[in-house]
Amino acid sequence: MKYWLVCDYREQFENLYKMNSQISSDHPNKKNMQEIFDAIKSLGYDCEYFGGIPELINAVEKKAVFNNAAFLNFTDGMEQAYSRVQAPVLLDILNVPYSGSDVFSSVIMNNKHYCKKILQDSNIPAPKSVLINQLIPFNKDQIEDWIFPVFIKPNCEGSSIGINNDSVCFSMDEVEKKISQNIELFEEIIIEEYVPGIDITNFLIGNTGDYYINDIVAIKLFDQSPFAVYDSVAKHKKLREFYFNEEIIPIKTVQKIQLCSEKIAQIVGARDICRIDYRLDMKTQKFSFIEINSAPRFSSTSEIGFIASKKELNFSNMVFYYLQSFNKRILN
Repeated sequence: MKYWLVCDYREQFENLYKMNSQISSDHPNKKNMQEIFDAIKSLGYDCEYFGGIPELINAVEKKAVFNNAAFLNFTDGMEQAYSRVQAPVLLDILNVPYSGSDVFSSVIMNNKHYCKKILQDSNIPAPKSVLINQLIPFNKDQIEDWIFPVFIKPNCEGSSIGINNDSVCFSMDEVEKKISQNIELFEEIIIEEYVPGIDITNFLIGNTGDYYINDIVAIKLFDQSPFAVYDSVAKHKKLREFYFNEEIIPIKTVQKIQLCSEKIAQIVGARDICRIDYRLDMKTQKFSFIEINSAPRFSSTSEIGFIASKKELNFSNMVFYYLQSFNKRILN
């Protein structure tokens, strides 16, 4: 079987981000994709780079047929809302097997507000949120009984896009100002209860009942101010320290989060790979679900690379786990 690698590179969007300096890109770069490609080849698999969303659209229009082939989906899509849904839709139309979550699950994961709504029905702890868009204006009454500060962020973005220290609002005036700024940049935003604590990310590779990787990375920022935010600047400039599993968290808390993540992945239908983010109150050890990413960054310099190093694995081992998860699912 031949693998086709699907990805839209960061370099393709350079002009867009130069024009709009308020939005940063977290698309994988060419070096990242080359690293994945080299790892797949080193494992003895037949693999080629296919292209991204434009190439998939072209294949759909030409009614292309792919025999004995499977697609590895590493793209975040283009720049429209629900961009992570674009590749699953096009790959479904092509009727080819592909890695990662299907259309419906990708839509749910791409919508922070409604994803939490679904999970709260299953008793997953999560902060309250209010959705705002062009059809649903902000109503002060919706949060009048909330305790400030509150948190404002895009509803359908990932990788801390649209988030900075100003996202933490301490008054209604600040809320209205931040909403006014964000609604011009993003189609939907949410107001969320602020959850004190540290950021936790739980990386899963595998499928229900068969996970190769279920590990936690705790993130401590260099900025130790009470309401510091893990924004895109802190991510890209690595202004943080990573900690693995129980290095700074009690093992019982680690195990609770891991079990919660498996439950979340099963409820939303995540396939092969996902990353689930939480906030953890270090004093009480209570944690709250924040969001789930259907297409987490997969590189030796991201959380997955950190996990590999802590488990004394090579990056190619993580690629192998990913391929094994995919292969087992489509061959069953």
